[in-house]
Amino acid sequence: MKRILFFDIDGTLAIPGQEPSKETVDAIRAARANGHKAILCTGRTEHNVPDSVRKIGFDGGIYSAGGRIIVDGKTISNRAMPRDMVEMIVSALQKEQSTFTLECLNKNYVGGADLRMLESLDVTNSNSELQRMLAGFDQSPFAEYDNEPVYKVSFLATSREQIDRIAGSLDDRVKVVTFDNLRSDFPLLAGEVSDKHIHKGMALQCVCDCFGVSSELSVAFGDSMNDEEMLLTAGIGVAMGNSVEQVKALANQVCESCADNGVAKTLIRLGLTDSVPPRSAAAASS
Repeated sequence: MKRILFFDIDGTLAIPGQEPSKETVDAIRAARANGHKAILCTGRTEHNVPDSVRKIGFDGGIYSAGGRIIVDGKTISNRAMPRDMVEMIVSALQKEQSTFTLECLNKNYVGGADLRMLESLDVTNSNSELQRMLAGFDQSPFAEYDNEPVYKVSFLATSREQIDRIAGSLDDRVKVVTFDNLRSDFPLLAGEVSDKHIHKGMALQCVCDCFGVSSELSVAFGDSMNDEEMLLTAGIGVAMGNSVEQVKALANQVCESCADNGVAKTLIRLGLTDSVPPRSAAAASS
């Protein structure tokens, strides 16, 4: 029984700023060698996927939390946010003087405070999405943005109350996701705003349909609230051990943390990395 495997990146395949472990890489490659399909399922845009992750080898990718879906090198879905939706979100974030990033196909644009000013913050053990935002300083200033299609908007906030104000000024076409910190002493919260009809769960189902495989045969790994729909849609939703309790409650299983090779250990437990025994000469001739 062949399965389709879906992998978030940050906090799942690798700690932001670090490479995936050899154990994780070997397990995914072994699963693919056994005929299972491996799909990236990330909030990142394609150009922001680290080479160390890309080189693992995948059969496709879900990017921008469902905004773009690519299978076997072919784009099967490309859904950016409507321009008026982007304008509404930017206006709300600017009103709150929040740092935000417009995530486009080939470039990201940062508004508000310069993220490089935040480089000195110790993000160890904070939320993986916040680590991702603060680890990527190759962003262009918002002043250079020229109406390119936007797939998702990430932002930083100083309090839950600020996030509530931002969410309250947006209409019901969007979904606001907050990433809770695992450290109570950290001064920032990360969040993202996206079209509520475009998400990882929808994209997972689309990929399964493309391969002609029931979503019941899918296994999905994630660690953050933007993995909610993916974990709920998959036949087996696996939350990483480093997830917050709200994410763990969504999953069918909770595995070891990213730092403890949770993905690799789960693939092994599920028997997806087992070598296929060679056929005997008698069986081959029958």
